[in-house]
Amino acid sequence: MEPLDVQHEGRTLRGTLHLPQSGPAPAVVLCHGFSGTRTEFGHMFVRLGKRLAERGIAAYRFDFAGGGESDGAYADITVSDQVAQALAALDEVGRHPGVDADRLSLLGMSLGGLTASLAAAKRPVRSLALWAPAAIAVAAEVNRHRQAVIAEHGYDDFGGTPIFKRYADDAESIDAFADAKGHTGPVLLAAGTEDNVFGPHVFDGYQDLYGDRLEYHRLDGVGHGFETVPAREHLLELTEAFILRHA
Repeated sequence: MEPLDVQHEGRTLRGTLHLPQSGPAPAVVLCHGFSGTRTEFGHMFVRLGKRLAERGIAAYRFDFAGGGESDGAYADITVSDQVAQALAALDEVGRHPGVDADRLSLLGMSLGGLTASLAAAKRPVRSLALWAPAAIAVAAEVNRHRQAVIAEHGYDDFGGTPIFKRYADDAESIDAFADAKGHTGPVLLAAGTEDNVFGPHVFDGYQDLYGDRLEYHRLDGVGHGFETVPAREHLLELTEAFILRHA
């Protein structure tokens, strides 16, 4: 495990690279969720990174600008900017001597899942893993309500984190499914049955988009954060197996 920073538009994005003992190795870039950090809930990205490195796969987890230890202000967040950051992270990881640049994959949680799906349409990756992707974050009806709240109050209070007009304006230009069409590889999709962010329409959108390349797992009785010990262990196991199969 070693630090690896990414330079993007005058900002330093700070990250951690888990490397296997031998290389060059396949690698997966991990994209965290809204207002999160590169450890993710329950240290899931740390746990996944260690497990993958033990199986010969490198894993890179980084803080998006404004999050964790990276430069920038979270008030400036937009989905398009996060996609650009994810692409910059892929490039940086691909340049590392311990990584095989032709065998890169992407994984994202929640807003990071939306980000990863959009980034995978812009850059060839071996596989794509989505944990409870927040396609709803750019849904037209959600954004209309958000714009109205912002017009009245100056920001939208999302669980204690303010969302500003810059984010909402950018969201209007994004179609979570149409803009993700470029990825042609296998896709893992995992979500809890009680997830109030990942609804049936989100699954339908990804099913229509990825077709028989989609491997879907419903985890019973858990919500957006996969909130039980067995669910989180199962999520790690199925993700590890998927990445290993397609590395």
